[in-house]
Amino acid sequence: MTFISCNCGKCKIFLNYSKILYSLFCACEDCRQAAEWGFINGGLKPDKLQKLIYFRSDLSKVSGKKWMHSFQLRQKADSTRVYCTNCYSIIGIDHTNYNDTMFMLIPKLCKVNIDTSITPIAAIQMQDYIFDDKQNLSKDIKFIETYDPLLTKSYKLKYSKPEGISFKNLISQIRGPKILNLKKGESLI
Repeated sequence: MTFISCNCGKCKIFLNYSKILYSLFCACEDCRQAAEWGFINGGLKPDKLQKLIYFRSDLSKVSGKKWMHSFQLRQKADSTRVYCTNCYSIIGIDHTNYNDTMFMLIPKLCKVNIDTSITPIAAIQMQDYIFDDKQNLSKDIKFIETYDPLLTKSYKLKYSKPEGISFKNLISQIRGPKILNLKKGESLI
């Protein structure tokens, strides 16, 4: 059974569907700041360019809810992230545009028991990439300065009631969201 867990093993979510929908690299400020926040609190050091993996929002079982908490970077945020309060692994992310059909994770920041080596279809939000090594990134990946919804249109899922619980439903069952009130443009590390 496919699962995602925090790095200390206290939190674990099991998926009804183990098929990866798609993958992207993301340079957006929100992904970077959230990963940096986890790191400065004890989580793993993030990559400069975050690799995202998308799964259908259908969880069969959840363990360790008492260690899970949700957070948002700022008031009225589009994304809500779930993390472990013990090791600060970020184990999943919901975005308002997902319409409760999918959720996303950054495999570098948690543990996943399936192969996540899928090649990302593009690198998005490159306008937010703050590092000086952009020219050294892979030439095989399409760089997109902002986000183009047409990029992932064929991967969009129609809502269907999950067999288990949705990721958004999990968020409603745990503490949070904690609002971090991070300043736009700031780097935490």
